[in-house]
Amino acid sequence: MKERLVLLPGWGMHSGVWGDFATQLSQYFTLTLIDHLPSLGNIDAVGDGIVELLDDEPFYLLGWSLGGSVALNMAQRYPSRVKGVILLAANPCFVANETWTGMPLAMFRAFTQQVHLNAAATLQHFLALQCQGVANGDELLNTLKARFASKEMLPLNDLMQNLALLEKVDLRDMLASLTCPVVAILSDNDALVPVTIGQAMQMLQPNLQLHIIEKAGHIPFVIQTEVCVNIICAFIDGIRKN
Repeated sequence: MKERLVLLPGWGMHSGVWGDFATQLSQYFTLTLIDHLPSLGNIDAVGDGIVELLDDEPFYLLGWSLGGSVALNMAQRYPSRVKGVILLAANPCFVANETWTGMPLAMFRAFTQQVHLNAAATLQHFLALQCQGVANGDELLNTLKARFASKEMLPLNDLMQNLALLEKVDLRDMLASLTCPVVAILSDNDALVPVTIGQAMQMLQPNLQLHIIEKAGHIPFVIQTEVCVNIICAFIDGIRKN
């Protein structure tokens, strides 16, 4: 029987962006694709909303970017349900502060203002940021744009609520106290999540498995699809054997 793997998308994104990554994963797991993260302004409520969509069987969580924050919260609050967590280009504390590396607060708030003024144009720029510094960047950006265009964009209010959530969320304590296995997949040239947070996360959670992929931007599942799938399969297989 296949294990259930729940895929949580990043901010402003939806299940259509997974593309071939989800297709390959479906060979090994029973997938549940969360179309959009619920926009509830409270990360506990977001996680609760997702759990309500699932049946009673235990599951694994894969969270990309903001989805990784939601995955950490769900794993800490539903330990009997979550068997393991895959953090994909995710940061437990997205906005930088005096003790943590992340996006500078001024930059984050400027981005938030741009979303408020012109959400559609800013989201297109956001897609470009995810492909920054990768080989064949223009081609990959076109792929990502086509996937993103396959579903309707979230309403502005939802985008703003989830940005407010991303600004204030700090799940470092949750990561440190996590009892289920966790693996992080990062890229060495991610323009949104500094690769140095990998070691910082291991300081918080020594059992965290860390994989760093070269030149995969913020979308390692698009650029290094097979590598990511192999890491995930090995991670879950290892849990099943223990």
